Amino acid sequence: MGTKYTRKRPRADFTPEERAAYKALKAADKQAAIHAREVGAALLSQSSELIDAFRIYAARVMGHRTLGNALGMFAQNPRATRVDAAFFWVRQGRMVRKDAEPMLILARRKGNRVEETTNEETGETEQTIEGKWSGWTGQRVFDIRDTVPKKNPCPHCGTQPGDTCPDSCQVYAPVTGPLPSREEVAELLDSILRDEGGFCLDFLDAEPLDGDDE
Repeated sequence: MGTKYTRKRPRADFTPEERAAYKALKAADKQAAIHAREVGAALLSQSSELIDAFRIYAARVMGHRTLGNALGMFAQNPRATRVDAAFFWVRQGRMVRKDAEPMLILARRKGNRVEETTNEETGETEQTIEGKWSGWTGQRVFDIRDTVPKKNPCPHCGTQPGDTCPDSCQVYAPVTGPLPSREEVAELLDSILRDEGGFCLDFLDAEPLDGDDE
């Protein structure tokens, strides 16, 4: 027997048409994120000299995200330095410019599987939890350079809300995390390119980057 579920779900007021359109958009975003990974893998397999540049890029943009998402972002915007979703930038006092082009990544989602029924006595719609679900969906993210101060001047350079901070502003300073290893990149590329015969590992014999463990 399902448990009564009273919290209103996001998009609960969508019409069937709006819900279908939203579902189609999310599916398209997911496929675009997968395609971006494939494009990135093909690019690195054809130009292995870019692999170390990608590793440096991944150390900047990964954060809590996967190496696969870093590869997809590399294909979409190789100049990105700090990346997150629009709601994150709002928490940081910034907002995404209206003309900004999003990058598409894959995001893990999980939650309750909810069923809706109509109460015959009251005529009201009731929701019950009928188990759990989990999976991957498309998510839109933006580089720091796609944002501007939202309500208050930039604390770093004083730029007014809605205006673009100058290139010298410290808000653009990259935050670098751990450098992924060549082996990790090779495993990722091999998995993505498996249908095309996998990935050649010759580049592993090249000179290491500073900071690589030997």
